[in-house]
Amino acid sequence: MCSRFELNISKLDLLKRYNKKQIRKFNPKTEVFPGQQILTLCDEFDHMRWGIDVDFMKKSIINSRIEKIYTSKFFKEDFEYRRCLIPATAFFEWNQKNKDKYRLTVANQKIFSIAGIFREYKSQETSIRHVSMLTTEAKGSISEIHTRMPIILPQSFEQTYLHGENSKEIHEFLLDNFINLDMENLSDSQLTFL
Repeated sequence: MCSRFELNISKLDLLKRYNKKQIRKFNPKTEVFPGQQILTLCDEFDHMRWGIDVDFMKKSIINSRIEKIYTSKFFKEDFEYRRCLIPATAFFEWNQKNKDKYRLTVANQKIFSIAGIFREYKSQETSIRHVSMLTTEAKGSISEIHTRMPIILPQSFEQTYLHGENSKEIHEFLLDNFINLDMENLSDSQLTFL
């Protein structure tokens, strides 16, 4: 489960990476927490609340398992029609055995995109979007510390993920895709909790 990530990059580098001309209200963050407004990208940059609310759950759903996306009546429609990118420079996981905190990055990339799905909640006065990260079974070195990991999209697949109409093919690609990660074990003094 991914419950923390980082987006610590300059505004200029962010705009260049996604080939965009503008972004409103961007502040680099060394650690982003569930429940916060996070930067996302559909056609343009937007801010969404991290965590989708479901009536019968006490907590917001911050991660959605790709393996169950088509068997879950709650997220199938979101996956088919409301996909987004979550820009990140790193994500954090804790070793399930000794609780060491690890910072994970994509080799040779300053910034990468995590696959997201979103839902819009509307009232007469406002409209707010909530987002959940897609996760998969941990692969490679991260499997030594955790059983799950966010789905990191290859840059060449980002537009297909956002705009592709064949969600079944996208689903199959995400199940099989794997990107190598670099891991850094952070000292106990840097542990943070909610």
